Amino acid sequence: MPGLSALAAVLATALVTPLVRSAAARWGLLDRPNERSSHARIVPRGGGLAILAAVGLSLALAHGSWPGSAAEVALLAGMLALAGIGLCDDRFSLSPAVRLAVHLTVAVGFVSVTGSIDRVPLPPPLDASLGPAGPAVGVLWIVAAVNFYNFMDGIDGLASLQAIVTGAGIALAGFDPFASLLGAALAGAAAGFLVFNWSPASIFLGDVGSGAMGFCLAALPFLAAPAARPSMVLFVALSLWLFLADATWTLLRRMARGERLHLAHREHLYQRLVSSGWSHARVSGALGLAAAVLTAAALFALPSRQPPVRWLPVLLALLVFSAEVALVAHRERRRG
Repeated sequence: MPGLSALAAVLATALVTPLVRSAAARWGLLDRPNERSSHARIVPRGGGLAILAAVGLSLALAHGSWPGSAAEVALLAGMLALAGIGLCDDRFSLSPAVRLAVHLTVAVGFVSVTGSIDRVPLPPPLDASLGPAGPAVGVLWIVAAVNFYNFMDGIDGLASLQAIVTGAGIALAGFDPFASLLGAALAGAAAGFLVFNWSPASIFLGDVGSGAMGFCLAALPFLAAPAARPSMVLFVALSLWLFLADATWTLLRRMARGERLHLAHREHLYQRLVSSGWSHARVSGALGLAAAVLTAAALFALPSRQPPVRWLPVLLALLVFSAEVALVAHRERRRG
């Protein structure tokens, strides 16, 4: 069933995306280049609407195979809420405070329905009990993932390719039937959209897409059984690692320099690679391949009870990110 859902989503997105692209100009959904942009021309945005439509169709076709539990309904409601605030931001450019307030409200509501994680999502011996801090950590994880996913949606194809990799990884992990179904549908929808979003992109996701995607991928581990949730959060974090690490690294560097964090910029590692001379396609392809390798390593380690095996993908993730930092520094030194 996940395979059929992915196929239905691919076809649906391929059909709907041109319609959204044509309507974007009439709706005022246009991405104009600014300080953060890595493109130099006006491009329609709001392509996330096509992805949401395709995911919705896939779930509707498979409705008999998922029970519609409170947690599942809360997840879908959260996706719609994040898509709604993202669409408003795409059209009207909302303030960061308004967006963050909605993100927090949705995350708190979702965690209150599903329950949170009770342990640090790391392999032994660092999997300490979170105690009463568990819900706060769960909310922080979701809000961070939503915003970091948005930060990383800055060049052609990158966020779509990441959704394919992580959505497919969740489907293969098999920790919950609905999670597998939704992960496959999201991966399929992102694959259909990638045809239009690959460099040179004819349409962008927009916040309506990146916000819903980030929330969905971060929230799906909470559908696992409570004892398995820390492992599932770690699995998704490893799959999303280069997004999470790049955004965290960049925020810390900007904080250390006393810069205002809400201002647009082009200081993420992936943006610096583009500025150093790599094409959008080369950067997105390289990071997508690295994400696929990390996801495969995390899948390999997931069923193991041996701490050394569980630590392997974590160490690999640190190594890959260190290599990215070194590559960026090397290219920037060469360009003077």
